[in-house]
Amino acid sequence: MTTDKIMVYSEGAGIEKALEEAERFAQYEDLDAEQGLYIRLLSEEMMGLVRGITGGFEGQFWLEGVDGECHICLRADTYMDRRKKKKLIALSGSGKNESSVGIMEMIRNLVVNALNDPDSIDGLQNEYDDGSVMYGMMGARTDGSIDAMDFEWSLLQYRSMVEKEKNQKKSEEAWDELEKSVVANIADDVRVGVRGDIVEMTIIKRYDKK
Repeated sequence: MTTDKIMVYSEGAGIEKALEEAERFAQYEDLDAEQGLYIRLLSEEMMGLVRGITGGFEGQFWLEGVDGECHICLRADTYMDRRKKKKLIALSGSGKNESSVGIMEMIRNLVVNALNDPDSIDGLQNEYDDGSVMYGMMGARTDGSIDAMDFEWSLLQYRSMVEKEKNQKKSEEAWDELEKSVVANIADDVRVGVRGDIVEMTIIKRYDKK
C-alpha cells in the first residue's frame, strides 16, 4: 500500500493529516497494536523534524508498504526563494553535524544542509575536526551512478561505524545518543538521500501482519 501524499509545513499545516495517514496505513496492513504504535511514533518523530525546520519548509509526506517494511517518507525540492533559503542557512548555523545534539537533530541538520546547497554535501562527508572524524557524517556515501542517489546517509551504517570506534571518546558520546534515541531504538534504518534538486528522508520499519 502507498498512502496519499500529504503536504506538510514547518508551521504545522498538514501534520495532523499526515499522522492520520500513518494510522490508516497500519489499519490497511492489518498490523497489531504494538506495530501500529511504532509506525505512529516514527511518523511523529518525522513530523517533529519538520516542525524543527523553520523558515518556511514544506515537503511531501507518505507511507509505503514494501516487502514487509513500512517506508515513512518525506520529500522536499531544494528549489526555494531567496528569503526562505536565507532563513534555512541561518538555522543551520555552522553546518556541523555534531553527535551531541541528538540523532534527530543531526538528521535535521543533514536535511537542512542538503536544502541549503546540494553541491556541498560531498565535502561534508570527508570533514575532519582536529584530526578526528566528524561522527555526524559517518554512514554517508556518495555515488556517481545514474541509478543511485548522489548522496545517502544511513542510520544503519552510522550505527555500525560508531560501534567499530567505541574506544574513542567522541564515539562513546555518539553511541550514548543512539541508545537514547526513540528513532534509533525503533526504526530498522533511516536514510537521507539527495538526487539533484530533491532531498528525501525515509524511516524504515519492518513489520509482520497478524
